[in-house]
Amino acid sequence: MRNPESKFIQKMGAAGMMPIFYNPDLETSLSLIEVSYEAGIRVIEMVNRGKEATRIFPELRKLADQMPGLSLGVGTIYHPWQAEEFVDQGAEFIVAPVMNPALGKWCMANDVPWVPGCGTVTEVWEAQELGAELVKVYPANVLTPTFVSSIHAVLPTIEIIPTGGVEPTAESMKPWFDEGVLLVGMGSQLFDKNLIKNKEWTELKNRIQTALALANSFKEI
Repeated sequence: MRNPESKFIQKMGAAGMMPIFYNPDLETSLSLIEVSYEAGIRVIEMVNRGKEATRIFPELRKLADQMPGLSLGVGTIYHPWQAEEFVDQGAEFIVAPVMNPALGKWCMANDVPWVPGCGTVTEVWEAQELGAELVKVYPANVLTPTFVSSIHAVLPTIEIIPTGGVEPTAESMKPWFDEGVLLVGMGSQLFDKNLIKNKEWTELKNRIQTALALANSFKEI
């Protein structure tokens, strides 16, 4: 861990894995939070990818408040006004698919942890200058794990989470942890759409537990 004094980094590092989801149905979204928490997840990101997001998030926040130790953030945020809306609703951190300096300045001014999506060393440096302690390597399936060591060679204190194409398997996750990521992020690869459609919550819980155990085993090596 490169930033052990940061409470945000401590929380994210201890999590090992961050599930990422959006579902327009409120009950399904609540179930995904419950299943993830029961599986051991302590950091989760709801993405802002649908018109129902601002209606659903406050209900997720109420549920998360009943789950000790769970941190709930919002992703797919591009602009300060979007971040402000969700922070007012209780988002604990902001995740972005891009590195927008205006968003970084807003988050820094309002003491909100933000995780911008970066695809170059220059973007990572700019994000760090704007207060980011953790950046998202995105899309991970394009940039590959060796990009992480390239970043750390010149920016050794920044923490990294890969998202986009990371799968809940040893073959997919281990190379990222070997290169020094803090944790991994997973969306549709983790939240199998057929399990969700059929409400096979026990099977989904087992899937998440297995993936989390793998992430933690690689993190500890």
